[in-house]
Amino acid sequence: MKNFKFLTGIFLILTAFAFTSCENEPIDSALNLDDFGGGNSGPAVFKADFSGSTWTATATQAVISGNFITISAIRPNGEGFGFLIDASATGTYPANTNLLAYTPAGSEYGYWSTNFDNPEENTGSITITNINTTNNTISGTFNFKGYWSDTTVSSILPVQFTNGEFTNIPFITQGQTGDTFYAKVGGSEFVDVDILAITTQIGAQEFISVAAQDADLNSMTVSVRSSLGPGTYNITGNTATDLVQAIYDFDGNDYNAVSGSVTIVSKTATRIKGTFSYVTNGTTPFTVTEGAFDVEY
Repeated sequence: MKNFKFLTGIFLILTAFAFTSCENEPIDSALNLDDFGGGNSGPAVFKADFSGSTWTATATQAVISGNFITISAIRPNGEGFGFLIDASATGTYPANTNLLAYTPAGSEYGYWSTNFDNPEENTGSITITNINTTNNTISGTFNFKGYWSDTTVSSILPVQFTNGEFTNIPFITQGQTGDTFYAKVGGSEFVDVDILAITTQIGAQEFISVAAQDADLNSMTVSVRSSLGPGTYNITGNTATDLVQAIYDFDGNDYNAVSGSVTIVSKTATRIKGTFSYVTNGTTPFTVTEGAFDVEY
């Protein structure tokens, strides 16, 4: 369940796919899908049945990285599907231990493939049927039972998504992007295999969160308030007031930063570059040094 913990931590309260995943750029309904990889063997199609009708996307994208496959599909009004799958090859994967989600237009919440009251519930599956490395396209099928992600609301019933299909969705690989993440933990390099950079809601504040995971499924997340500009901001361990936060997940346990700082070197509407160092809580605190990131968000 460690990968799922990492996914939910970085995917939490995602707005309708105005996000980057595995170092990719935000989806744009005006994109020329051929730009993601020439020679598509057919048109990109993403559709699913729910609530008595068939939903069809107008724009799609996918990323295949070290540990994950991400797939996004939206309509012009912002509603859409987003999948983060703990996989890098064809096969069938359970919905409840991955993230399959549908977000309605204008909502920061959506229908997720996990029953938070019963995480072991079999809510469906996603099958990757083909990864075409010549045309850079991915295809497959899916179905899942989606539970409303705002767990404080109990009146919204789950939705069944059926006959899900995605065909010839253009993908890029992690190696084709220019985003970077670096840090040392206790003097040893944290070697990332995946990077996720998104805008998330933490309490009442919007943050830009940059997360990385290594081959042993340990992860590191650095978050800064979206309103911040270039400068250095201290970490005190008070998550209610700190402008920046950091977490190191080691061996399935979260260790929160209680001291340190994050420096925003530069920031635009779509990209952020910075450095960081911090010390965590715990019986034996972790010391993170030489941290640096340069990512799209």
